[in-house]
Amino acid sequence: MASFTQEKFDMPGNLRGRNIHNKVIPMVCNLKNMIDKLVLVDGDVSQLKQWETRSYAAYQISKIKREVMNAPTKDSRTNLVKQHILNQNPNDLGASCIDIYLVAYVAESVKPGKQAFFEYVMSYGITDKPNTAQAIWQVGKGDGTYLGVLNEDGSVRDWDFFRKWVNGLSMANSKIYNKLVRDRIPEIIHQSGKLFYTRTLSQEEYIKELKNKAFEELNEYTQSASNQEAAEELADLLEVMHSLAEVHGYTFDQIEEIRQRKSEVRGGFRERVFLNDVEE
Repeated sequence: MASFTQEKFDMPGNLRGRNIHNKVIPMVCNLKNMIDKLVLVDGDVSQLKQWETRSYAAYQISKIKREVMNAPTKDSRTNLVKQHILNQNPNDLGASCIDIYLVAYVAESVKPGKQAFFEYVMSYGITDKPNTAQAIWQVGKGDGTYLGVLNEDGSVRDWDFFRKWVNGLSMANSKIYNKLVRDRIPEIIHQSGKLFYTRTLSQEEYIKELKNKAFEELNEYTQSASNQEAAEELADLLEVMHSLAEVHGYTFDQIEEIRQRKSEVRGGFRERVFLNDVEE
């Protein structure tokens, strides 16, 4: 049965047999810094500091080190790590990784926020030291927000990820898209009965992905083999242009007015004029 990212569920108090109250005290090093350092030293693990090595081991990064090194963007790297986490037995993962689940569990089962988390870990005997509680919170919440699965208050941002983590639903056979899609695509996939993962882009990411989408649709138009295919691709390109106009604060009618004004002054392209050269 397919599921949507924002569809909440009751999180269990253990993660597929992994006790989330035991062995969850990490060495303070966040996942982002460890991966950035690993890339910086070209994958030479011997150059990692002790706390970085602990994070490296907790996430079993040795199994995907080559893929992490070759990932072209931050998003592709975090998606790779998330897929890797889902493919592992939770009992094989170290404290830093399990702390993500613990932070989420407390936020959704008790209350979000650092204070509620501190009270929880102390009342359940995980630690009686504020510095240790801070370390668990800092690593779990920090790594979770870096991966895009937690909000800043520790609550769940990506329910689909946690559902797969809890149920053991591997993404190993998933086809990775990592691109902007039309708004009803998740609904269509849901109706097909397939599992999927989505997230909501920030405004900055949205503009970037719209521009990427414009290039994608333009490329598909240039490869169209018939007038009908060309019309379909031009319609897709026009849809992207409508959205781009909106993010820049214009209606498409205003864009059309600008087009008409420029056409009146400089003409259009219908006369097929090809400029060879101009004498300087």
